[in-house]
Amino acid sequence: MRRSTRAVVTFAALVAFAATGTATATATASTPSTAVGPTSMAAEFGTVPAAATLDTIGDTYPAKWRNIPQDSVVDDWNMYNRECVSWAAFNIARHGKTASNYGDAKYWDDNARNHGFRVDNTPTTGSIAQTDNGRYGHVAIVDSVHSSTVTVEDYNWNGDGHYLVHDVNKSSFHYIHFWN
Repeated sequence: MRRSTRAVVTFAALVAFAATGTATATATASTPSTAVGPTSMAAEFGTVPAAATLDTIGDTYPAKWRNIPQDSVVDDWNMYNRECVSWAAFNIARHGKTASNYGDAKYWDDNARNHGFRVDNTPTTGSIAQTDNGRYGHVAIVDSVHSSTVTVEDYNWNGDGHYLVHDVNKSSFHYIHFWN
C-alpha cells in the first residue's frame, strides 16, 4: 500500500478508535502506474507455512511500535514501524550491531557491504534474508536452513504490517551476516 493510502487508513483507524474504542479501517491497495510487480512479497513469492519453528525468536517487537497503526511512527533506527526493516533493525540491535538509516530493504545488501558486513548467497541461522524484488525489497531473519528453503521471521510479508513465520525459497534471497 502506498504511504499516502496508509496515512489515510491510519487516520481512519485513529478516528474509529476514538469514537468506538476499536480500530478497524481498510483500504484497497492501488498500484501506481510506475510500480512494477505485486503489492506485497506474499503476492510475489507466495506464503508457505514454516517447515520448522524450533529456532524462532517470536514476536519480540516492542509494543510501542507493534500495538499502533503501521507506519504511524518512526523507530529508533529511522524506519517506519511494523515494516520488515524496522523488525530486522530491532533484532540486529539486540545483538549489539546496527542497521540504522539503511533505508528500504532493497538497499540493505549494499549498505551492509559498505559497512564491512559479509553478504552472500549462503543462509545461516540468524542471518538477514534480503531481496531487491518488489517496490521496496524485503528483509527477514533466518531461523533455520533446509535443502531448498529457509524458515524466516518477518513483518509485513503480506503487506499488512503483521509478524509471520514462513518458508521462502533459499535462492530468492541474499544473506547479510551481521554477527555470524
